[in-house]
Amino acid sequence: MHILLAMCVMAHRTGAELFVRDVALALLKRGHTVTVYAPVMGEMVDELRAQCVACITDLRAVAQPPDLIVGNTHDETVACLLRFAGVPAISICHDRTAPHGRPPRFTRIRQYIAVDENCAERLYLEHGIARADIAIVGNGVDLQRFVPRRPLPAQPMRAAIFSNYATHSAETAVIRAACAARGLTLDVIGAGVGQQARSPELLLGQYDLVFAKARAAMEAMAVGCAVILFNENMGLGGLVTPAHMQDWHRWNFGRRLLRQAVTPESVDLALGAYRPQDAATVSAYVREHASLPATVQHLEALALQVLADEAARPPVSAEQELQEVGTHAGDLALQLQDLHAQLSQTARHAHALNEELTQVRRHREALLASASWRITAPLRWLAARSLERKHETPVADRSPRP
Repeated sequence: MHILLAMCVMAHRTGAELFVRDVALALLKRGHTVTVYAPVMGEMVDELRAQCVACITDLRAVAQPPDLIVGNTHDETVACLLRFAGVPAISICHDRTAPHGRPPRFTRIRQYIAVDENCAERLYLEHGIARADIAIVGNGVDLQRFVPRRPLPAQPMRAAIFSNYATHSAETAVIRAACAARGLTLDVIGAGVGQQARSPELLLGQYDLVFAKARAAMEAMAVGCAVILFNENMGLGGLVTPAHMQDWHRWNFGRRLLRQAVTPESVDLALGAYRPQDAATVSAYVREHASLPATVQHLEALALQVLADEAARPPVSAEQELQEVGTHAGDLALQLQDLHAQLSQTARHAHALNEELTQVRRHREALLASASWRITAPLRWLAARSLERKHETPVADRSPRP
């Protein structure tokens, strides 16, 4: 197949961006031709291009229509559908709340996918897509990169917050204090603190216990770290143990599970649940049931089924296409209205700030031109000179000592 993967941004190494990168490379290895489309791209696409994956920011660059569109964000999926008439599509929802997670409603979208039950709920509770029409294809860990670490110690010694959303916040301070009380050092890894890890597989094995969620949590579990589910400003989910690893996997070890407040008591309770053997059991489960090959095989099977079914379907009528395009054009018009309102408000604020700056400049010019400013000039000079002398080191103190 020639598969076109659509994404809004390929620059920041978020979960959805890394999903697209990993799937593109895996599909390429399985013999497919892959093109990645994103209006915004960064250095992370260099590794795709190095493996001969085409990466484009303009759909007009694609001369040969793909066999299938796999859309990962709303607007970019719609753009691909409008550019390539008659091509069927799969739509993947990666986020429960973000605008880009809205599912496009086109007849040519033959399969809706959610990365977990939380995203599936968005599709069938908020957008009217039948639950039976939604497949769950979770994030997968590249087991060739995230290899098992040595067995965990009886008591953890090093911990890390592994998240691009982490900062040196009050919640981080609470976690740091709770770790210190149990003799653990804590590092913070992520873009929010200027420590984004381009190769986390080389770092995670250095830690016994990791605070993370979703994809990052699964990568840490696959390595063999004990994992406490956490995301800044979302909450704490507790330590992942064999008792609930299967159920939590359905929710992608993600946002839906972060229901506890980050307090000294809740963090200490999670730290106290640390058991090396439990972490080993969880790691074995993740490596067996949440691998990248399993994710890609499932996605590939759905893609092949869509194409097989498409051959037996009548083509979508021009009238229906126009109606669906009209609906999305209306949505786009509303978005443009909102953007225009935001820009207008920003312009008004900028004008008000400029007026204030003009007033300040006028007051300054009036002050500098006043007689009182000229008369007090010697006093200001004396005050400044006095302050300089106060901070000067006496000559005697500057002489070399024997």
